[in-house]
Amino acid sequence: MPTTDATVVREIQSFLLKHGIPSDAGIAVAFSGGCDSLALLVALKAIHPKRPLLALYVNHQLRDDEELKQELLLNKANCEELAVALQVLDLGKDQVAGLASRRGGGIEDAARTLRYEVLSEACRNAGFRYLATAHHADDQLETVLMHLFHASSIVSMQGIQPVRRISNELSLIRPALSLEHSCLEQYLRTRGLCWSEDSSNNEHSFLRNAIRHTLLPRIRTLFPEPYQAVQRMSDRFSSVGDLLEDLVAAAMSNVNFHEGNMTFPLKLFQALHPSVAELFLYRLALRFAGEKRISHGLIGRLISALSTSTQTSRWVIESTNMHISLSKSRVVWKRIEQVWNFCLPLERPSDAQILDVGNQVEFSIQDEDPTIDATLLRIDATMLDEPVLRSAADSDVIALEAGVVNVKKLLALYKIDRAKHPAVPVLADRSGVVAVFARSFGGRDRLAKRFKAPLARRLTNIYSSNKRNDCSEIEKR
Repeated sequence: MPTTDATVVREIQSFLLKHGIPSDAGIAVAFSGGCDSLALLVALKAIHPKRPLLALYVNHQLRDDEELKQELLLNKANCEELAVALQVLDLGKDQVAGLASRRGGGIEDAARTLRYEVLSEACRNAGFRYLATAHHADDQLETVLMHLFHASSIVSMQGIQPVRRISNELSLIRPALSLEHSCLEQYLRTRGLCWSEDSSNNEHSFLRNAIRHTLLPRIRTLFPEPYQAVQRMSDRFSSVGDLLEDLVAAAMSNVNFHEGNMTFPLKLFQALHPSVAELFLYRLALRFAGEKRISHGLIGRLISALSTSTQTSRWVIESTNMHISLSKSRVVWKRIEQVWNFCLPLERPSDAQILDVGNQVEFSIQDEDPTIDATLLRIDATMLDEPVLRSAADSDVIALEAGVVNVKKLLALYKIDRAKHPAVPVLADRSGVVAVFARSFGGRDRLAKRFKAPLARRLTNIYSSNKRNDCSEIEKR
Protein backbone atom coordinates (compact mmCIF):
# COMPACT_ATOMS: atom_id res chain seq x y z
CA MET A 1 0.00 0.00 0.00
CA PRO A 2 1.74 3.21 -1.12
CA THR A 3 2.12 5.98 1.45
CA THR A 4 0.60 9.43 1.03
CA ASP A 5 4.07 10.85 0.38
CA ALA A 6 4.74 8.35 -2.37
CA THR A 7 1.30 8.92 -3.93
CA VAL A 8 1.66 12.70 -4.12
CA VAL A 9 5.18 12.56 -5.53
CA ARG A 10 4.30 9.79 -8.00
CA GLU A 11 1.20 11.55 -9.37
CA ILE A 12 2.86 14.94 -9.79
CA GLN A 13 6.03 13.46 -11.27
CA SER A 14 3.92 11.37 -13.65
CA PHE A 15 2.07 14.52 -14.73
CA LEU A 16 5.31 16.36 -15.50
CA LEU A 17 6.65 13.45 -17.55
CA LYS A 18 3.37 12.87 -19.40
CA HIS A 19 3.16 16.50 -20.52
CA GLY A 20 6.83 16.82 -21.44
CA ILE A 21 7.82 19.45 -18.89
CA PRO A 22 11.65 19.47 -18.64
CA SER A 23 13.22 19.00 -15.21
CA ASP A 24 15.09 22.29 -15.54
CA ALA A 25 12.10 24.34 -16.75
CA GLY A 26 11.05 27.07 -14.32
CA ILE A 27 7.55 26.75 -12.82
CA ALA A 28 5.65 29.62 -11.19
CA VAL A 29 3.06 28.43 -8.67
CA ALA A 30 -0.15 30.36 -8.00
CA PHE A 31 0.39 30.34 -4.25
CA SER A 32 -2.43 31.28 -1.88
CA GLY A 33 -0.60 29.76 1.07
CA GLY A 34 -3.43 27.30 1.56
CA CYS A 35 -3.06 23.57 1.92
CA ASP A 36 -3.26 22.69 -1.78
CA SER A 37 -0.84 25.26 -3.20
CA LEU A 38 1.65 24.68 -0.37
CA ALA A 39 1.55 20.91 -0.95
CA LEU A 40 2.14 21.44 -4.67
CA LEU A 41 5.08 23.73 -3.98
CA VAL A 42 6.60 21.24 -1.50
CA ALA A 43 6.20 18.34 -3.95
CA LEU A 44 7.71 20.24 -6.88
CA LYS A 45 10.69 21.15 -4.73
CA ALA A 46 11.09 17.54 -3.58
CA ILE A 47 10.92 16.08 -7.10
CA HIS A 48 13.52 18.42 -8.62
CA PRO A 49 15.32 20.40 -5.87
CA LYS A 50 17.25 22.47 -8.42
CA ARG A 51 14.25 23.39 -10.58
CA PRO A 52 13.64 27.19 -10.64
CA LEU A 53 10.43 27.83 -8.68
CA LEU A 54 8.53 31.06 -7.98
CA ALA A 55 5.57 31.43 -5.59
CA LEU A 56 3.07 34.08 -6.74
CA TYR A 57 0.62 35.36 -4.12
CA VAL A 58 -2.31 37.53 -5.28
CA ASN A 59 -3.90 40.03 -2.89
CA HIS A 60 -7.45 40.55 -4.19
CA GLN A 61 -8.17 43.30 -1.63
CA LEU A 62 -11.26 41.38 -0.50
CA ARG A 63 -10.17 40.21 2.94
CA ASP A 64 -9.66 41.63 6.40
CA ASP A 65 -6.31 43.45 6.74
CA GLU A 66 -5.32 41.58 9.91
CA GLU A 67 -6.13 38.21 8.36
CA LEU A 68 -4.05 39.09 5.29
CA LYS A 69 -1.15 40.23 7.45
CA GLN A 70 -1.04 36.94 9.37
CA GLU A 71 -1.41 34.95 6.16
CA LEU A 72 1.50 36.73 4.49
CA LEU A 73 3.74 36.19 7.50
CA LEU A 74 3.07 32.44 7.39
CA ASN A 75 3.48 32.31 3.61
CA LYS A 76 6.84 34.07 3.79
CA ALA A 77 8.02 31.68 6.49
CA ASN A 78 7.01 28.59 4.47
CA CYS A 79 8.66 29.89 1.30
CA GLU A 80 11.85 30.73 3.18
CA GLU A 81 11.96 27.20 4.59
CA LEU A 82 11.60 25.81 1.07
CA ALA A 83 14.12 28.32 -0.34
CA VAL A 84 11.53 29.49 -2.88
CA ALA A 85 11.12 33.16 -3.82
CA LEU A 86 7.73 34.70 -2.95
CA GLN A 87 6.26 37.55 -4.99
CA VAL A 88 3.13 39.42 -3.83
CA LEU A 89 0.85 40.75 -6.57
CA ASP A 90 -1.64 43.44 -5.48
CA LEU A 91 -4.79 43.91 -7.57
CA GLY A 92 -5.58 47.33 -6.13
CA LYS A 93 -8.58 48.43 -4.13
CA ASP A 94 -12.03 47.96 -5.73
CA GLN A 95 -10.59 46.39 -8.91
CA VAL A 96 -12.49 43.14 -8.42
CA ALA A 97 -15.79 44.83 -7.55
CA GLY A 98 -15.38 47.20 -10.50
CA LEU A 99 -14.88 44.39 -13.00
CA ALA A 100 -17.79 42.43 -11.54
CA SER A 101 -20.01 45.47 -12.00
CA ARG A 102 -18.89 46.07 -15.59
CA ARG A 103 -19.35 42.43 -16.57
CA GLY A 104 -22.62 42.02 -14.74
CA GLY A 105 -21.23 38.93 -13.01
CA GLY A 106 -20.13 37.82 -9.57
CA ILE A 107 -17.14 38.69 -7.42
CA GLU A 108 -15.67 35.19 -7.78
CA ASP A 109 -15.60 35.33 -11.59
CA ALA A 110 -14.11 38.82 -11.60
CA ALA A 111 -11.45 37.85 -9.06
CA ARG A 112 -10.49 34.81 -11.15
CA THR A 113 -10.16 36.88 -14.34
CA LEU A 114 -7.95 39.52 -12.71
CA ARG A 115 -5.94 36.89 -10.86
CA TYR A 116 -4.95 35.09 -14.06
CA GLU A 117 -4.12 38.40 -15.74
CA VAL A 118 -1.59 39.41 -13.07
CA LEU A 119 -0.24 35.87 -12.72
CA SER A 120 0.37 35.63 -16.46
CA GLU A 121 2.07 39.02 -16.50
CA ALA A 122 4.31 38.05 -13.58
CA CYS A 123 5.34 34.83 -15.37
CA ARG A 124 6.23 36.71 -18.54
CA ASN A 125 8.21 39.29 -16.59
CA ALA A 126 10.13 36.53 -14.78
CA GLY A 127 10.70 34.51 -17.96
CA PHE A 128 8.75 31.44 -16.74
CA ARG A 129 6.99 29.30 -19.34
CA TYR A 130 4.78 27.35 -16.92
CA LEU A 131 2.20 28.59 -14.43
CA ALA A 132 0.99 25.85 -12.05
CA THR A 133 -2.23 25.95 -10.06
CA ALA A 134 -3.12 23.50 -7.31
CA HIS A 135 -6.50 22.38 -8.67
CA HIS A 136 -7.19 18.86 -7.40
CA ALA A 137 -9.71 16.04 -7.83
CA ASP A 138 -12.27 17.67 -5.51
CA ASP A 139 -12.12 20.85 -7.61
CA GLN A 140 -12.72 18.77 -10.72
CA LEU A 141 -15.77 17.08 -9.20
CA GLU A 142 -17.19 20.41 -7.99
CA THR A 143 -16.65 22.02 -11.40
CA VAL A 144 -18.40 19.25 -13.30
CA LEU A 145 -21.35 19.38 -10.89
CA MET A 146 -21.64 23.15 -11.29
CA HIS A 147 -21.57 22.88 -15.08
CA LEU A 148 -24.14 20.08 -14.97
CA PHE A 149 -26.68 22.01 -12.90
CA HIS A 150 -26.06 25.23 -14.82
CA ALA A 151 -26.96 23.33 -18.00
CA SER A 152 -23.61 24.33 -19.50
CA SER A 153 -22.38 23.28 -22.93
CA ILE A 154 -21.08 19.82 -23.80
CA VAL A 155 -17.58 21.26 -24.14
CA SER A 156 -17.67 22.61 -20.58
CA MET A 157 -18.51 19.15 -19.20
CA GLN A 158 -14.91 18.10 -19.72
CA GLY A 159 -14.22 20.15 -16.60
CA ILE A 160 -10.81 21.47 -15.64
CA GLN A 161 -8.18 20.67 -18.26
CA PRO A 162 -4.75 19.50 -17.05
CA VAL A 163 -2.90 21.78 -19.50
CA ARG A 164 -4.05 24.94 -21.22
CA ARG A 165 -2.01 27.17 -23.51
CA ILE A 166 -2.38 30.80 -22.39
CA SER A 167 -0.03 32.17 -25.04
CA ASN A 168 2.88 31.02 -27.18
CA GLU A 169 5.19 31.71 -24.23
CA LEU A 170 3.07 30.46 -21.33
CA SER A 171 1.15 27.29 -20.43
CA LEU A 172 -1.16 26.77 -17.47
CA ILE A 173 -0.61 23.37 -15.81
CA ARG A 174 -2.49 21.53 -13.03
CA PRO A 175 -0.11 18.83 -11.73
CA ALA A 176 -2.30 17.87 -8.73
CA LEU A 177 -5.55 17.32 -10.63
CA SER A 178 -5.58 13.57 -9.95
CA LEU A 179 -5.07 13.97 -6.18
CA GLU A 180 -7.77 14.42 -3.55
CA HIS A 181 -7.61 17.38 -1.18
CA SER A 182 -7.39 15.03 1.81
CA CYS A 183 -4.29 13.43 0.31
CA LEU A 184 -2.58 16.81 -0.09
CA GLU A 185 -3.53 17.75 3.45
CA GLN A 186 -2.06 14.55 4.87
CA TYR A 187 1.10 15.13 2.81
CA LEU A 188 1.67 18.39 4.68
CA ARG A 189 0.72 17.01 8.09
CA THR A 190 3.42 14.34 7.87
CA ARG A 191 5.92 17.16 7.41
CA GLY A 192 4.58 19.25 10.27
CA LEU A 193 3.83 22.20 7.99
CA CYS A 194 1.14 24.78 8.75
CA TRP A 195 -0.88 26.47 6.03
CA SER A 196 -3.22 29.43 5.73
CA GLU A 197 -6.99 29.08 5.94
CA ASP A 198 -9.04 31.59 3.94
CA SER A 199 -12.05 32.42 6.12
CA SER A 200 -14.30 32.47 3.04
CA ASN A 201 -13.67 28.73 2.57
CA ASN A 202 -15.94 28.07 5.54
CA GLU A 203 -18.77 30.30 4.32
CA HIS A 204 -21.64 28.71 2.42
CA SER A 205 -22.50 31.99 0.69
CA PHE A 206 -20.27 31.09 -2.24
CA LEU A 207 -21.71 28.36 -4.47
CA ARG A 208 -18.54 26.30 -4.78
CA ASN A 209 -18.03 26.23 -1.02
CA ALA A 210 -21.65 25.22 -0.51
CA ILE A 211 -21.13 22.27 -2.88
CA ARG A 212 -17.86 21.38 -1.16
CA HIS A 213 -19.24 21.32 2.38
CA THR A 214 -22.81 20.16 1.76
CA LEU A 215 -23.07 18.10 -1.42
CA LEU A 216 -19.71 16.34 -1.82
CA PRO A 217 -19.81 14.49 1.53
CA ARG A 218 -23.13 12.90 0.49
CA ILE A 219 -21.79 11.98 -2.95
CA ARG A 220 -18.74 10.31 -1.44
CA THR A 221 -21.05 8.31 0.82
CA LEU A 222 -23.29 7.14 -2.03
CA PHE A 223 -20.64 6.49 -4.69
CA PRO A 224 -17.40 4.65 -3.81
CA GLU A 225 -15.22 6.12 -6.60
CA PRO A 226 -16.66 9.52 -7.59
CA TYR A 227 -13.28 11.03 -8.55
CA GLN A 228 -12.36 8.22 -10.90
CA ALA A 229 -15.83 8.30 -12.47
CA VAL A 230 -15.66 12.04 -13.08
CA GLN A 231 -12.17 11.71 -14.58
CA ARG A 232 -13.36 9.04 -17.02
CA MET A 233 -16.34 11.19 -17.97
CA SER A 234 -14.06 14.22 -18.36
CA ASP A 235 -11.81 12.27 -20.74
CA ARG A 236 -14.80 11.26 -22.87
CA PHE A 237 -16.23 14.77 -22.99
CA SER A 238 -12.76 16.08 -23.83
CA SER A 239 -12.71 13.95 -26.98
CA VAL A 240 -16.20 15.13 -27.91
CA GLY A 241 -15.18 18.71 -27.15
CA ASP A 242 -12.19 18.48 -29.48
CA LEU A 243 -14.47 17.24 -32.26
CA LEU A 244 -16.98 20.07 -31.69
CA GLU A 245 -14.23 22.69 -31.65
CA ASP A 246 -12.92 21.40 -35.00
CA LEU A 247 -16.42 21.60 -36.50
CA VAL A 248 -16.93 25.11 -35.12
CA ALA A 249 -13.57 26.21 -36.51
CA ALA A 250 -14.66 24.97 -39.93
CA ALA A 251 -17.91 26.95 -39.66
CA MET A 252 -16.06 30.06 -38.47
CA SER A 253 -13.91 29.95 -41.61
CA ASN A 254 -17.08 30.83 -43.58
CA VAL A 255 -17.83 33.93 -41.49
CA ASN A 256 -16.87 37.25 -43.06
CA PHE A 257 -15.09 39.57 -40.60
CA HIS A 258 -14.97 43.19 -41.77
CA GLU A 259 -14.29 46.39 -39.81
CA GLY A 260 -15.26 44.81 -36.54
CA ASN A 261 -18.51 43.32 -37.86
CA MET A 262 -19.36 39.71 -38.72
CA THR A 263 -21.66 38.39 -41.43
CA PHE A 264 -22.62 34.91 -42.57
CA PRO A 265 -25.38 33.31 -44.66
CA LEU A 266 -28.41 31.93 -42.85
CA LYS A 267 -27.94 28.57 -44.59
CA LEU A 268 -24.52 28.21 -42.90
CA PHE A 269 -26.12 28.18 -39.46
CA GLN A 270 -29.09 26.02 -40.45
CA ALA A 271 -26.76 23.34 -41.84
CA LEU A 272 -25.01 22.90 -38.48
CA HIS A 273 -25.82 20.19 -35.95
CA PRO A 274 -27.57 21.77 -32.90
CA SER A 275 -24.58 21.09 -30.63
CA VAL A 276 -22.21 22.73 -33.12
CA ALA A 277 -24.64 25.61 -33.77
CA GLU A 278 -24.83 26.55 -30.09
CA LEU A 279 -21.05 26.55 -29.66
CA PHE A 280 -20.69 28.48 -32.94
CA LEU A 281 -22.88 31.31 -31.57
CA TYR A 282 -20.98 31.37 -28.28
CA ARG A 283 -17.68 31.71 -30.14
CA LEU A 284 -19.06 34.59 -32.20
CA ALA A 285 -20.47 36.31 -29.11
CA LEU A 286 -17.12 36.01 -27.33
CA ARG A 287 -15.56 38.26 -29.95
CA PHE A 288 -17.85 41.12 -28.95
CA ALA A 289 -18.50 40.38 -25.29
CA GLY A 290 -15.54 42.33 -23.92
CA GLU A 291 -15.92 42.46 -20.14
CA LYS A 292 -19.60 41.51 -20.29
CA ARG A 293 -20.86 38.03 -19.57
CA ILE A 294 -22.53 36.20 -22.44
CA SER A 295 -26.21 35.74 -21.71
CA HIS A 296 -27.55 32.20 -22.09
CA GLY A 297 -30.89 33.86 -22.82
CA LEU A 298 -29.41 35.75 -25.78
CA ILE A 299 -27.93 32.57 -27.26
CA GLY A 300 -31.26 30.80 -26.80
CA ARG A 301 -33.13 33.60 -28.57
CA LEU A 302 -30.66 33.53 -31.45
CA ILE A 303 -30.90 29.76 -31.84
CA SER A 304 -34.70 29.97 -31.94
CA ALA A 305 -34.76 32.88 -34.39
CA LEU A 306 -32.12 31.48 -36.74
CA SER A 307 -33.53 27.95 -36.72
CA THR A 308 -37.05 29.06 -37.68
CA SER A 309 -36.15 31.80 -40.17
CA THR A 310 -36.83 31.56 -43.89
CA GLN A 311 -35.43 33.41 -46.91
CA THR A 312 -37.95 36.23 -46.39
CA SER A 313 -37.51 36.60 -42.62
CA ARG A 314 -36.33 39.91 -41.17
CA TRP A 315 -35.59 40.62 -37.51
CA VAL A 316 -33.28 42.39 -35.09
CA ILE A 317 -32.02 41.15 -31.70
CA GLU A 318 -29.99 43.40 -29.40
CA SER A 319 -28.06 42.83 -26.21
CA THR A 320 -26.06 45.28 -24.12
CA ASN A 321 -23.22 45.56 -26.65
CA MET A 322 -24.34 43.50 -29.66
CA HIS A 323 -26.77 44.11 -32.54
CA ILE A 324 -27.70 41.02 -34.58
CA SER A 325 -29.98 41.28 -37.60
CA LEU A 326 -31.28 39.06 -40.40
CA SER A 327 -32.17 40.42 -43.82
CA LYS A 328 -32.09 38.83 -47.26
CA SER A 329 -30.97 35.50 -45.75
CA ARG A 330 -27.82 37.06 -44.32
CA VAL A 331 -26.95 37.52 -40.66
CA VAL A 332 -25.12 40.71 -39.67
CA TRP A 333 -23.52 40.87 -36.23
CA LYS A 334 -22.36 44.31 -35.08
CA ARG A 335 -20.75 45.65 -31.96
CA ILE A 336 -22.65 48.39 -30.14
CA GLU A 337 -20.15 50.92 -28.88
CA GLN A 338 -20.91 51.62 -25.26
CA VAL A 339 -21.03 55.16 -23.94
CA TRP A 340 -19.84 56.20 -20.54
CA ASN A 341 -21.82 55.97 -17.30
CA PHE A 342 -22.06 58.83 -14.83
CA CYS A 343 -23.33 59.54 -11.31
CA LEU A 344 -23.31 63.06 -9.85
CA PRO A 345 -24.64 63.94 -6.37
CA LEU A 346 -26.88 67.05 -6.39
CA GLU A 347 -25.77 68.78 -3.22
CA ARG A 348 -27.82 71.94 -3.92
CA PRO A 349 -30.85 70.76 -5.93
CA SER A 350 -32.70 74.08 -5.60
CA ASP A 351 -29.82 76.27 -6.85
CA ALA A 352 -29.70 77.34 -10.49
CA GLN A 353 -26.79 75.56 -12.17
CA ILE A 354 -25.53 73.82 -15.30
CA LEU A 355 -23.83 70.44 -14.99
CA ASP A 356 -21.63 68.98 -17.72
CA VAL A 357 -22.10 65.22 -17.40
CA GLY A 358 -19.80 64.55 -20.34
CA ASN A 359 -20.11 63.29 -23.90
CA GLN A 360 -21.86 66.49 -25.10
CA VAL A 361 -24.69 66.19 -22.53
CA GLU A 362 -25.57 69.07 -20.20
CA PHE A 363 -28.07 69.15 -17.36
CA SER A 364 -29.54 72.42 -16.10
CA ILE A 365 -31.51 73.55 -13.07
CA GLN A 366 -33.26 76.91 -13.38
CA ASP A 367 -35.40 79.00 -11.10
CA GLU A 368 -39.12 78.81 -11.84
CA ASP A 369 -40.10 81.14 -14.68
CA PRO A 370 -43.55 80.90 -16.32
CA THR A 371 -42.11 82.22 -19.60
CA ILE A 372 -39.87 79.18 -20.03
CA ASP A 373 -41.11 76.20 -22.07
CA ALA A 374 -44.09 74.74 -20.22
CA THR A 375 -43.21 71.17 -21.31
CA LEU A 376 -40.00 71.15 -19.26
CA LEU A 377 -40.23 69.41 -15.89
CA ARG A 378 -41.07 71.50 -12.82
CA ILE A 379 -39.96 69.91 -9.55
CA ASP A 380 -40.28 70.91 -5.91
CA ALA A 381 -36.61 70.55 -5.00
CA THR A 382 -37.41 70.58 -1.27
CA MET A 383 -38.99 67.13 -1.66
CA LEU A 384 -35.76 65.54 -2.89
CA ASP A 385 -33.93 63.33 -0.39
CA GLU A 386 -30.20 63.01 -1.21
CA PRO A 387 -30.74 63.32 -4.98
CA VAL A 388 -28.27 62.13 -7.60
CA LEU A 389 -28.12 62.57 -11.35
CA ARG A 390 -26.94 59.38 -13.03
CA SER A 391 -27.16 57.02 -15.96
CA ALA A 392 -30.20 54.82 -16.32
CA ALA A 393 -29.73 51.34 -14.83
CA ASP A 394 -31.34 48.10 -16.04
CA SER A 395 -33.31 47.75 -12.79
CA ASP A 396 -34.66 51.33 -12.76
CA VAL A 397 -38.44 51.77 -12.64
CA ILE A 398 -40.48 54.96 -12.50
CA ALA A 399 -44.01 55.21 -11.07
CA LEU A 400 -46.00 57.19 -13.66
CA GLU A 401 -49.69 58.04 -13.54
CA ALA A 402 -50.39 55.12 -15.88
CA GLY A 403 -48.44 52.68 -13.70
CA VAL A 404 -44.92 51.52 -12.88
CA VAL A 405 -42.65 51.27 -15.95
CA ASN A 406 -39.12 49.97 -16.40
CA VAL A 407 -36.97 52.91 -17.50
CA LYS A 408 -35.05 50.92 -20.12
CA LYS A 409 -38.35 49.73 -21.65
CA LEU A 410 -39.54 53.33 -21.69
CA LEU A 411 -36.42 54.38 -23.60
CA ALA A 412 -36.91 51.49 -26.03
CA LEU A 413 -40.51 52.65 -26.55
CA TYR A 414 -39.12 56.03 -27.58
CA LYS A 415 -36.87 54.19 -30.08
CA ILE A 416 -33.71 55.47 -28.42
CA ASP A 417 -30.73 53.32 -29.45
CA ARG A 418 -29.80 50.85 -26.72
CA ALA A 419 -26.18 52.04 -26.82
CA LYS A 420 -27.35 55.54 -25.87
CA HIS A 421 -29.39 54.45 -22.84
CA PRO A 422 -26.56 55.08 -20.32
CA ALA A 423 -26.34 58.69 -21.58
CA VAL A 424 -29.97 59.48 -20.69
CA PRO A 425 -29.96 61.37 -17.36
CA VAL A 426 -32.05 59.95 -14.54
CA LEU A 427 -32.83 61.97 -11.41
CA ALA A 428 -33.16 59.67 -8.40
CA ASP A 429 -33.24 60.00 -4.63
CA ARG A 430 -33.72 57.68 -1.67
CA SER A 431 -37.36 57.11 -2.70
CA GLY A 432 -36.44 55.88 -6.19
CA VAL A 433 -36.47 57.37 -9.69
CA VAL A 434 -37.85 60.92 -9.70
CA ALA A 435 -37.53 61.81 -13.38
CA VAL A 436 -36.19 60.59 -16.72
CA PHE A 437 -34.82 63.16 -19.17
CA ALA A 438 -35.17 61.57 -22.61
CA ARG A 439 -36.33 64.63 -24.53
CA SER A 440 -32.96 65.53 -26.04
CA PHE A 441 -32.59 61.92 -27.27
CA GLY A 442 -35.87 61.95 -29.20
CA GLY A 443 -38.16 60.84 -26.37
CA ARG A 444 -40.02 62.67 -23.60
CA ASP A 445 -39.05 63.91 -20.16
CA ARG A 446 -41.10 62.01 -17.56
CA LEU A 447 -41.80 62.85 -13.91
CA ALA A 448 -42.78 60.37 -11.19
CA LYS A 449 -46.42 60.50 -10.12
CA ARG A 450 -45.62 61.36 -6.50
CA PHE A 451 -44.02 64.63 -7.62
CA LYS A 452 -47.17 65.59 -9.50
CA ALA A 453 -49.44 65.24 -6.45
CA PRO A 454 -51.29 68.37 -5.21
CA LEU A 455 -48.96 68.72 -2.21
CA ALA A 456 -46.01 68.72 -4.56
CA ARG A 457 -47.16 71.68 -6.63
CA ARG A 458 -44.89 74.21 -4.93
CA LEU A 459 -42.82 74.40 -8.10
CA THR A 460 -39.40 75.74 -7.28
CA ASN A 461 -37.15 74.71 -10.17
CA ILE A 462 -37.08 73.72 -13.82
CA TYR A 463 -34.99 70.62 -14.58
CA SER A 464 -33.86 69.77 -18.13
CA SER A 465 -31.06 68.28 -20.19
CA ASN A 466 -29.75 68.95 -23.66
CA LYS A 467 -27.10 67.68 -26.03
CA ARG A 468 -24.56 70.18 -27.33
CA ASN A 469 -23.84 70.06 -31.05
CA ASP A 470 -20.35 70.06 -32.50
CA CYS A 471 -20.31 73.88 -32.42
CA SER A 472 -21.26 73.88 -28.73
CA GLU A 473 -24.35 75.98 -29.45
CA ILE A 474 -26.87 76.28 -26.64
CA GLU A 475 -30.23 74.73 -27.48
CA LYS A 476 -32.90 77.36 -28.12
CA ARG A 477 -36.22 77.05 -26.34
